[in-house]
Amino acid sequence: MALYWEWEKRRPLGLSGFKNREMLWLWCRLEQDGYKFNQELLANANIRANHIIDRIEDVETVGRLAEYRDELFANRLEDDEFSWIKKAGDRLIYWIHERLWARSLLVSPADTNFDQSILKRFDQIVLAFDLSKAPISVKKEAIKNLRREWSQLIEIDPYLTWIKEKDDSQCRWLVDEINKSDLYRFVLPDLAFPVDNQDRLLLFVNALDRSGYVTKLKVLFLNDLKNKWARKKKKDDAEKVQCNLNVNAITKEDIKKLADGRGLKMGEYIDAIVAEDKERVLGQSEL
Repeated sequence: MALYWEWEKRRPLGLSGFKNREMLWLWCRLEQDGYKFNQELLANANIRANHIIDRIEDVETVGRLAEYRDELFANRLEDDEFSWIKKAGDRLIYWIHERLWARSLLVSPADTNFDQSILKRFDQIVLAFDLSKAPISVKKEAIKNLRREWSQLIEIDPYLTWIKEKDDSQCRWLVDEINKSDLYRFVLPDLAFPVDNQDRLLLFVNALDRSGYVTKLKVLFLNDLKNKWARKKKKDDAEKVQCNLNVNAITKEDIKKLADGRGLKMGEYIDAIVAEDKERVLGQSEL
């Protein structure tokens, strides 16, 4: 059964086939023609569409709206062209977004009257293609080139399997290794200050993606890191000492659950939280 947004019940005649994607384009297109919209309503797709309808329903004719519709669909990529760009795939989204804003594609970022950071990165990418005046053949070539480049970038993925997102110490170590390497210059400014392991891994892999290094060189780097991490773990394990602590049964169970949540052993979890608390205390003392 098809799902509908609340605003679609009010969709004016002349805008047949318009959904959230098309209404975002219409917002920008109407602004080019002099409309003034409330930018605070832009981020929410349903509120955004209703706001547009409120402004145009007593102003624009069915014929004029049909002209806007024809203008869009005459030079618009189908939704399927973007289906390989997974909205939840931060690594891919960040890479494409950066490629656009570096103006290294056949399609350039959209010029708008509002700060596009209010939109999701995926929506910014699609909007760039929708607002572009480039011929449809050029847009198709641009998206095809992006997909081809991405298929080459993910050739390194089998060499990333040793990296565990739940391993806090490993993820922090990887960021340190990137910062000490030549890859530091490829760290995207938006990702430079990670706050959790997902961010740390995104910083790490995004730097590899942006580096432009050939796959063979990336694989050598990753294998070297893997061996270095194995040696570090072996050394750390050798330095561990037996420590018997008396805690109640509930606390022990809580420690186990929390450690499992990070993919750590209980002793490794205690090491991690002590290190984090020590880092916090040292940070406060420097203020």
